[in-house]
Amino acid sequence: MKKVLSLLLALVLTLSLVTVLAACGKKSIPGTKKEGVLVVGMECDYAPFNWTETSATDSNIPISNVSGAYAEGYDVQMAKKIAKALNLALEIKSLTWDSLIPSLKNGTIDMIIAGMSPTEKRKESISFTEGYYTSTHVMVIKNGSKYSSATQLSDFAGAKVAGQTGTIYADLVPQAVAAGAEAGTDMNTVPQLVNQIKQGILDATIVEKPVAQGLCAADDTLDFVEFESGKGFKVALEDVMVSIGVRKECNFIDKINAALAKISETERNEMMLAAVQMNSGE
Repeated sequence: MKKVLSLLLALVLTLSLVTVLAACGKKSIPGTKKEGVLVVGMECDYAPFNWTETSATDSNIPISNVSGAYAEGYDVQMAKKIAKALNLALEIKSLTWDSLIPSLKNGTIDMIIAGMSPTEKRKESISFTEGYYTSTHVMVIKNGSKYSSATQLSDFAGAKVAGQTGTIYADLVPQAVAAGAEAGTDMNTVPQLVNQIKQGILDATIVEKPVAQGLCAADDTLDFVEFESGKGFKVALEDVMVSIGVRKECNFIDKINAALAKISETERNEMMLAAVQMNSGE
């Protein structure tokens, strides 16, 4: 009987020790949706920032709400770095652009890493980290278009131009119209706009330069125009910078900014170039 009691006592002590060790090693940040997990929302349809793949690789991440799908791109690699810095596992959810901010506010996701600019309007409902990429806005056109030699916005006089609904791209269309262009119908996604260009319904759409590079690298029927300095779109810094969106009450934004500060501009540019090349199959 003494031997049995001794064995039972040893077993209890062992289980208690395992429980203590597990608790000590448990990853947790108050304010996240799931204990030990960072849930990030993105469109998964906005290359080279983010896109969807159908098979697992060494660098992509499963999309938790889409069976058999995987997220890849610049935003995905940035999300991996942030999750690692916070000592959390990473989960990615694919969401439409318009549902990103509502999903963040209602707690469905913990942050938005989706090429989103920290505009004053968005700051009214959510908070943003320091920027994690800065770019310029260009015009995507069909290869061989009569607008291929454009160097300034006024060269698009007569062109039909549209942008992605709910983004700075759509907000910049009036500038093109003021310079003589015609406003087309804005669409929900960049791929939809590209299809409109390829069908001849639109002459151009406005995107950030890395997006244009990715589109043109993947499809040689497309081209893009980058304007000479001071002759393109007039935008504020917040409109060319993309940041990570978090809830207003987020209590670990300083940790995110600290993690971003450790990623040099050189490394960020290399990450973007890698994303562009990966998306184009180079």
